[in-house]
Amino acid sequence: MVPGSLHVRRPNDHIRFEDSPFFLVDRAWAWGREGGPRRGAVSAFGMGGVNAHVIVEEPPPVERGAVPVQDSHLVRVTGADERAVRELAAAYADRFATSRGPWDTADLCHTANVGRSPQEYVTAVHGRDAAELAENLRAVAAGRLPVGVAGSGTRTPDPAPTGHAALAELVRTGYTGVDWPALSVPGARTTNLPTYPFAPDRHWHMHAETTAPAQDTPPEAYRATWREEALPQEAQAAPGTVRLVVTDPALHEALTAELRLYGAHVAGTEAEADTVLMVDATPPGQEPDLSTFWARVAKTLKALPPHGRLLWAACHGAVVRPGEHASLRPGTAAQAMAVAAACAESRIAHAVVHLDPSEPAEARARVLAAEYAALRQGGESTAAAHRAGVRYVPDTSPVRPGRAYEVRPDGYYLVTGGLGAIGRRLVERLIDRGARHIGIVGRSALDPGRSQTLRALATRAEVVYRSCDVADAPALTAVAGELDARWGRLRGVVHCSGGVNAFGTMRRRPWADAARVVTPKTDGSLHAVRLAQDRGADFAVLTSSLAGTHADAGRGLVDYSLANAYQLALAEREHGPGTAVTAHAWPNWTGVGMAADAAFAAAHSLDATEAEAAFFGHLLTGGAVVLPGHAPAAPPASPADTPETREPGPGTRTVIPAPATGRDRTALRAHVRDAFLHVLGDDPGDRPLRGLGLDSLVIAELATALEQRAGRTVDPSLLMRARTADELAAELAATAAGPPEAGAGPAVPADATGATALSLLLRPLLTDGGDGVTP
Repeated sequence: MVPGSLHVRRPNDHIRFEDSPFFLVDRAWAWGREGGPRRGAVSAFGMGGVNAHVIVEEPPPVERGAVPVQDSHLVRVTGADERAVRELAAAYADRFATSRGPWDTADLCHTANVGRSPQEYVTAVHGRDAAELAENLRAVAAGRLPVGVAGSGTRTPDPAPTGHAALAELVRTGYTGVDWPALSVPGARTTNLPTYPFAPDRHWHMHAETTAPAQDTPPEAYRATWREEALPQEAQAAPGTVRLVVTDPALHEALTAELRLYGAHVAGTEAEADTVLMVDATPPGQEPDLSTFWARVAKTLKALPPHGRLLWAACHGAVVRPGEHASLRPGTAAQAMAVAAACAESRIAHAVVHLDPSEPAEARARVLAAEYAALRQGGESTAAAHRAGVRYVPDTSPVRPGRAYEVRPDGYYLVTGGLGAIGRRLVERLIDRGARHIGIVGRSALDPGRSQTLRALATRAEVVYRSCDVADAPALTAVAGELDARWGRLRGVVHCSGGVNAFGTMRRRPWADAARVVTPKTDGSLHAVRLAQDRGADFAVLTSSLAGTHADAGRGLVDYSLANAYQLALAEREHGPGTAVTAHAWPNWTGVGMAADAAFAAAHSLDATEAEAAFFGHLLTGGAVVLPGHAPAAPPASPADTPETREPGPGTRTVIPAPATGRDRTALRAHVRDAFLHVLGDDPGDRPLRGLGLDSLVIAELATALEQRAGRTVDPSLLMRARTADELAAELAATAAGPPEAGAGPAVPADATGATALSLLLRPLLTDGGDGVTP
């Protein structure tokens, strides 16, 4: 039968079907063979101009003899959650109840077992025939038979079960080691079986209007602290397969024994494990090798199954109790935050555990096994620290501004990265408060834009710029020696040097790319602090980021998260009575500086005035000062000299003017990046666009997002022609290079909500045409 076309009342008046061999099927139509096999043509036409046409033919008839005699059958049912499994079991039961004989039953079992993708939840039933299978499937649907979580079962029993009944019980516990194809009757084929019951849930992101606090309200600030919290007293079974990445033989042996007490199996290879437990092996008194760490964690995340878990542990990575500042390793603290951020972007449940270095291997093994069990049972990502048998979890405590600081006209202040967006503002504020001599350090040579900025600053104070890599300690010391001879005492250092890579996952980013972000904030921060301490400066301030304290802010920017966490820990360790060392964990500065995840920045921002007040209020506070910010009341500006364009805040609709003739494509590349982040949640970077799986609706959404950001019409076919995001930005820049060509259409109209004509055209497809279903 050929089904009738939906929603058709009469043929299109402009198509003369009667003059062609074609006709419109407006009702169900019996499809005969007419002397040969049935053949049909299927066409698909995409909005971007991609057309596909395929001719299909019915399969030839297959003669099958008697089905091989079999005592029973085993049927697997799998789904994304327990609800889906039970609904699917009910649908399967109805289909098995209509089985047309032994071959149909064998085909149904084969299709259920090998023709459906395995998912997180699973169950199985057995039966001698279709009727018994249907009865047992209805028991699953009614909740009388359990549903397990795939991968949570134990390893293969010894001896391995052979009967279908025993296998079914094992699968219901989460066991995944069944060879399903081997259970199919020889000659069984794929047949029609009910499809997956997708969840009919709508998922819409609603932006609420927000208001900023009054400008005279000081921004909130806090310190990261720890508070006691006990683990469950009674040990509960936590079966699973764990791979240990532990170099200490004593700890490895003790940990293996402890994990077995919880029912866990210690795997020998990466492929077997659903959980990886890593313990940092950095020797006492040394900083960790971040490049080796980066490669190891990236490889581990690639190997973990979709619902795997990662537990990472180390010593000297957190200040939990008084007196631990001197032994704090900034590199280890940076590793801990990088693990949390990398797992957050990969949606991997994880635990970060800070161990007590004074405890023996056996005690640390008990702690890690208990944390493993808690991670398996709770499923939520956690951080914990252990000291002398006491467990601590992260907390915060409010921090008041430090003592007031009077900027001095004598001596000089050194600002690294002082010609960047934030560095330049802080130089201006230092001059406003009385500084008369300022040295600015940056890696780049002066270009016309920076020269103009420097000349403007030089009208208000004596300012000197020196090209210098802050990661090069001798070069930085040489610059300071020159400025000492010129102006006298170094009063303070403000370290603003840093950069950010394009958004992208840790698993796809090599360390060589990450190091460009990390080095200025690790080696560069250490050298800046040492310079201030050696010369008796009043302060050293490190401009850090919330990405160093919040894993969500580090999604897509794990290298940036690692680098900022290092700065915060360095300030905790180095702050002292001689030179105040403070690291400010900044949120987004509205319209200024480098952007983190757009959704995170929308809830954590400070306007420039608030940020500057907080900077001077916490100049001498010391340690790591976290400034969480708030949701902005207005969309961030995008001035021409801002390094990066950022996503508008909640409740805002910003149209950025089209680029003028001759403007480079930097801003347009930022718009392209933001559009892809908005629609797909990922920056394509240098990847080929055709490999991203863009269909017509996604292309339409991307075109709409680009129109809203670039303020001009975007031809969807550009997204089909461009090979990379950079090439797309170049195409957009070329179309923006002059006035519209003759015959070009008018600017894209917008309705009262700011939607473009293209989005208005597609809105029925995105709303009325479907329920936004998800598995």
